[in-house]
Amino acid sequence: MRVIKKYGLSILFCAIILVLCFISTKPLPKVPISNFDKMVHLIMFLGLSGVVFFDNTLYLKNRISYWRIVFGSFLFPTLFSGLVELMQEYFPIDRTGDWMDFLFDAIGSFIGLAICMTINTWLKKSKAAEK
Repeated sequence: MRVIKKYGLSILFCAIILVLCFISTKPLPKVPISNFDKMVHLIMFLGLSGVVFFDNTLYLKNRISYWRIVFGSFLFPTLFSGLVELMQEYFPIDRTGDWMDFLFDAIGSFIGLAICMTINTWLKKSKAAEK
């Protein structure tokens, strides 16, 4: 129960991603933007990386090093992405795994992490300036 309290938003984000990655795409209209699905993957995992980073920062900042938080905030979404792609490929659903999706998921995780680290630096500087 404690994990749900601490990481509720990350768990919710993972659940939403799972639903989006496993629903059938047959009833969806075609989008006239090329590689639209890759951009969706990038944005989903950018968001997941950000949520994981801030959940970790909030609950672990006094327990483990900042760089372990950074590493975990990139590693978890990237591994989760790989697991999703493997499940899409090998589970009997109307979806197939795509390594390009995985690549865009990892890129999204990296960009999300970079954005969060920048925001975190700004927050620390503003707190230091207030003192």
